[in-house]
Amino acid sequence: MIHPNNEWSLIIFNVLGQMSVGAFLAFGVAHIFAARRAGVHQADLLATRALLALGPILVIGMAAVFGHVGNPDRVFNMLSNLDTSWLAREVAAYGAFLVVGGIFAILQALTLFKKDEELPFSNWLPKIRIALAWIAAILGVLFVLSAAMIYYDPRLASRQTGWAHFHTVVIFFVDMVMLGALALGVGFVGNYLWLQRSKHVADETRRIQAGLLRDSIKAMAFVAIAAIGVLFVSTPLYLVYLGNKGDRLTSSILMMLQTEYATHFFAYLFLSFTGAGILSGFAWYLTEEKGKWQSLLYLLVVGAFVCAIVAAFIGRYLFYARNATLLIGGP
Repeated sequence: MIHPNNEWSLIIFNVLGQMSVGAFLAFGVAHIFAARRAGVHQADLLATRALLALGPILVIGMAAVFGHVGNPDRVFNMLSNLDTSWLAREVAAYGAFLVVGGIFAILQALTLFKKDEELPFSNWLPKIRIALAWIAAILGVLFVLSAAMIYYDPRLASRQTGWAHFHTVVIFFVDMVMLGALALGVGFVGNYLWLQRSKHVADETRRIQAGLLRDSIKAMAFVAIAAIGVLFVSTPLYLVYLGNKGDRLTSSILMMLQTEYATHFFAYLFLSFTGAGILSGFAWYLTEEKGKWQSLLYLLVVGAFVCAIVAAFIGRYLFYARNATLLIGGP
């Protein structure tokens, strides 16, 4: 039997890992559009420090893997089953994402100190960074897909009743997109506040960065709102599926969501909608009020992220809790 209280290391690994992948993807998109609008240097100023903040999150996520496995040797044993095991693919993809993304982050961090033409191999550095960014992005998506398929895989449906539904894939990718966008938004806000207080940043640069920040927040609010829209379509469909299937285990899962885990389920939906829906919507609106309500705008971005990540942890707790009747040997 699986109980969520014993799975916190797995919950932390999944939530932080998926958030990191989403933030990395959001970083790439934001950097491309910022570079087209204001040049590569301004795009680097906007995004690089926010990207570097992902480093500790990635390390915590990897540490949670070892906390869940218990013995680091087991990780290497897992990797021997890449051809058949989604779990092995998940660990391998995350580890590769961590390495490739880390190398990219180090090369990207160099832009904070010197221009590319002042660095060794200056002609190759931009191309290397682009290649690494694409590879890391693909590995990150493979990690999230593998993590979802561990539970969704219909071949395991007899043992994992309630998980083998498209809603499982939806919540994993919604968390990736929603948390990634909002986390990077917080990173951009922190970076801009640092630039505002720096004595070495020109007023023209601050003006450009303020415009890029507003555009980035608007885009990330749109992504978060779209993601929560997908979740609020998928969730009722999943509940209908549980009710219609009618076997003992799915009926038990549905009953738990209505009784002992009803408060958790309400908090999950409420915080998700509040963070990714309401607060993100207000943040989007305030981006149009140039020069006004800026402090409130930044608080809304932070508040949206806090609500979303708390909701993600509650949701992932429920992901295991609503399957607490799982029998390892099958029903």
